[in-house]
Amino acid sequence: MSEVKDMSEMTDNNSSNVCPVIWKAEDNKFLIKMGDSVKFVVPFPMAGILSYKGQSQETAFKVDAGDIIEFYPEFFPGELTWEIEVRDQGLTAVAKVNHLKPGFYVLPETLDDNITIRFQDLLIWQDTKPQGPYWDQRKFLGDLQAHGIVFGVLPGAWYNISMVQGKREVVIAQGKPPTLPVAAQLVDLLTKKETALEEDQRIDHFASKLKLVNAGQALARKIPGVPGTPGRNVKGQEIPSQKPRDFQFKLKKNVQLSEDGLEVMATVAGLPLRMDELSFGVEPAYILNQDLDLSIGSIEFPGDVFISGDVHDGLHIFSEGKVEIRGSSSRAEIRAEKGLTIYRNVLAGKLVVGARYVVRSKLLHDLQALHDDLVACLMITEDFINSPHGKDLKPGQCLKLIIERRFPGLPKQASDLEKFLLATKDELIQQDLVISVRSAKRFLGGLGPLDPQALPLLGRVSQAFEQIIGNITLDVPEKLECQVDYVQGALIECAGHFSCRKGTYNSIIQAAGDVRIEGVCRGGRIISGGNVVIKELGGSGITATTVQFPGTKRLKVGYCYANVVIVVDKEIITIDEPYKSLEIYREHGKVEVERLKG
Repeated sequence: MSEVKDMSEMTDNNSSNVCPVIWKAEDNKFLIKMGDSVKFVVPFPMAGILSYKGQSQETAFKVDAGDIIEFYPEFFPGELTWEIEVRDQGLTAVAKVNHLKPGFYVLPETLDDNITIRFQDLLIWQDTKPQGPYWDQRKFLGDLQAHGIVFGVLPGAWYNISMVQGKREVVIAQGKPPTLPVAAQLVDLLTKKETALEEDQRIDHFASKLKLVNAGQALARKIPGVPGTPGRNVKGQEIPSQKPRDFQFKLKKNVQLSEDGLEVMATVAGLPLRMDELSFGVEPAYILNQDLDLSIGSIEFPGDVFISGDVHDGLHIFSEGKVEIRGSSSRAEIRAEKGLTIYRNVLAGKLVVGARYVVRSKLLHDLQALHDDLVACLMITEDFINSPHGKDLKPGQCLKLIIERRFPGLPKQASDLEKFLLATKDELIQQDLVISVRSAKRFLGGLGPLDPQALPLLGRVSQAFEQIIGNITLDVPEKLECQVDYVQGALIECAGHFSCRKGTYNSIIQAAGDVRIEGVCRGGRIISGGNVVIKELGGSGITATTVQFPGTKRLKVGYCYANVVIVVDKEIITIDEPYKSLEIYREHGKVEVERLKG
């Protein structure tokens, strides 16, 4: 404390101009005499007791000049203690620290003679040696062990405790919380963002707008959830993580899960179905309960197609199954692989039934014809080379002479077949077939026969044709049929049977099976691979009507007009006058015609 002064020093004739004087009494108290300017005193109870006129003062009070107040400072022995508490389900440990420094407050030597004396602003802290409980780092480590805190103790925990002034909570250990799991996610593999059209691009209003899937195609995929990692509390105990949220696909018709169970796979080709967020299926048939117009667009579907209305101009239907149209078809192209039924009129347009068979049938027919003529041409050329007439000519000259005189259409056959191969997509059209046909075209046309290698190479081409023809199979679906009500100005190609309920006008109908027309057939051409039955054939005042069928089959006509041409194999029969009950067939190698005059 400050030096002890005699009380007489605090009395003076000019005491009103003297600042308060501090002196130290033996009982550790301060006496303070008020000057003329001091009017108020504000105590600081935390520092000790302030007494005025024998009473302890804890709030501001008024004084007069010359008054003496007493200040009894409180001595703090000092303390560093704590209480450890584990919170947040064991994830956090805190120490409630109580750190009080040892010492007491003293007054300065002199005080300003202000209106108000605030002890909190005047007092000066003076340190002393600690006398209370003062825990150390060893005590801290022992408390950690006593509470079982063995995980996540912060490296600076003791330093943070020792730096506390007063009372405060200090985090001393922090556990590891478990990480949150990642839920399983659903990826829709059929949803695609529409790309913006460039300025030079145009929308094809006649194109198919259906979004289809193929057999084996994935409709949706599940990205498995990721489980969270376990945590650990401050006592070293494991905190389990939550399981990730999962879901299961709902499988409807014609779908199955992949081997790993993460994808929904289509078992058939068709139209994908989405009942709800997790339900998937595939519809193998397409049903349209209205007209097929530009609002729907064309249909390209791998299964059966059913149209309850009409098919409008310019549109097309390509189906790998059956097609059934309850209305009419106008200037449309319809391709059905397994059958076609149109309940009303077919005006212009094109119908193809069993397209794969039709393509292969034409391929086999044209290839066989080219092979037969090529074999005959080579045989005759060989005989001509060995004859007296050809002994003075080179082999190439002989070949060219025979082609020009006996087989003038052979080069065109090879050229037309090459065009067909290049324009047709079929698994039977392989590179070796295209090369063989191109070789035939090269050595049969122009100056090709004069090439010294023409004859031996054409011989190899002929052998290649024979082998390819032997490998071509024509599998026609059972009961493949094209049924229409009325046809006018249309082109029809059918790999099975063809039937018409009312009549055909100026149409070309080619069927690999039987042809049956229950009404009239006027104008156009019918090419049948089976029997032909027509109620009324031809008509007066129209162009010639032609019917062609093989000699192993039979033609039956209820009434036949004049100007009708019948072709049986390569034999042509012209009907010049009307007949009833006309029947034509081949028997014992001869074409028989049975008829009654009309």
